[in-house]
Amino acid sequence: MSQRELHHPGRLLVVEDDLALGRAIQRHLSNKGHLVEVLTTGAATRSYLERRIPDLILLDLNLPDESGFGLLPWIKELDEEISVMIITGDSDVSTVVEAMKRGADHFLAKPFSMDELHLEVENRLAAHRLRKQARVIRDRSSTKGDEILPEMVGNSAAVSRVRDMVGRVAGTESSVLLLGESGTGKGLLAGGIHRLSRRAAGPYVELNCASIQPQLLESELFGYEKGAFTGAVSRKPGLMEIADGGTLFLDEIAEMEAASQGKLLKALEDHSFRRIGGTKEINSNFRLIAATNHDLEEDVDRGLFRQDLYYRLNVFQIRMPPLRERRDDILELVSHFIQSLNPLVGRQIHSVSADALEAIRAYRWPGNVRELRNVIERAMILAHGDELKMEHLPESFRKNTPAAGGPGLISLEDVEREHIRRTLESLEGNIQQSAKVLGISRSTLYAKMEKYGLRTESGG
Repeated sequence: MSQRELHHPGRLLVVEDDLALGRAIQRHLSNKGHLVEVLTTGAATRSYLERRIPDLILLDLNLPDESGFGLLPWIKELDEEISVMIITGDSDVSTVVEAMKRGADHFLAKPFSMDELHLEVENRLAAHRLRKQARVIRDRSSTKGDEILPEMVGNSAAVSRVRDMVGRVAGTESSVLLLGESGTGKGLLAGGIHRLSRRAAGPYVELNCASIQPQLLESELFGYEKGAFTGAVSRKPGLMEIADGGTLFLDEIAEMEAASQGKLLKALEDHSFRRIGGTKEINSNFRLIAATNHDLEEDVDRGLFRQDLYYRLNVFQIRMPPLRERRDDILELVSHFIQSLNPLVGRQIHSVSADALEAIRAYRWPGNVRELRNVIERAMILAHGDELKMEHLPESFRKNTPAAGGPGLISLEDVEREHIRRTLESLEGNIQQSAKVLGISRSTLYAKMEKYGLRTESGG
């Protein structure tokens, strides 16, 4: 096994009734870059695993409330892909055989050295990744085009285009830039690309650049050494390091400050970086997916975003359509949210009244799919029977349907579409000149042309 493989981070759970030993294992493996949690009872383990699935469990057979033998089959039934390594002082052959029969992947007898444990952990993690990789490749090879991103609800033309682009780029190593308004599902799309990629068995790590203070962003991305700054009481691996062998998703990347943009660019080009306060170069082989609701090309023109970083990110671009451009999907989305939310809000909603559904279809949805989900959840909480009615929708829906126009009226979208069409026609399809006349960037013009179904024979 190469030195590179020996430092591939994993999520580990140590189930050990001897808390001192559990903490010692945690410290040692955490220093190797792994994410490690410690539990001491079977009950706590069952509760934990119902909420989160680790890559590897280090399981002691002698727990205070139940035997590890009883936990093993339950763990494997919960998720057969979980790797379980038994650690116990009972090294009798019959014990080993019984543990293997019940689903254990490996057996390590106490006492053991921490270096011996570390080597076995890396071996188990490597085998675990290979199993997951084989399953992903097998599943992907049997996936039809219309089955790509089943988690993305809808079959409109706009969604079909997104699925087609995902199918083309997922199996490559190219960086992907996701554009679209807030609430359109860019995070859902990023996770889908990872799961369809050759890196699906590796970690998927995400960071919203707008949700963290600028001065803390670099410590999250690159990590830091003990003593690097006040409060740095121990070494912390960065998200780039944790994403080694997998995918790093940076949401709201336009919110990143200029200094951090430069450091990110260097890390992307070299696939190496230093922890804050460190001198050692750390290599990490991750794939980057970035997302923003900004017009990055416009931000570049205004000096708000580095041009060289924009080019590095914009290898393959996918635009997530807003909900108003995929109205054919609204009924399916409403049905999906009702089914998924019924058990959460304690309701049994089975239908939506005709007038409520018409108001939902006509609404502009500035908050997109996220807003639709919130409106449906609120309406379900207010409903008393098994039907969502107009009275359960927000007051703005009852007073007005923003997308509905009166007789003889033309919408602003229709005005904009006609203005763009005439500009393109008068300039013989020249994109650069048309964008200048319209006072928008080329990428914005391309997006509006796609939105309104406008085509030009000239490359501009």
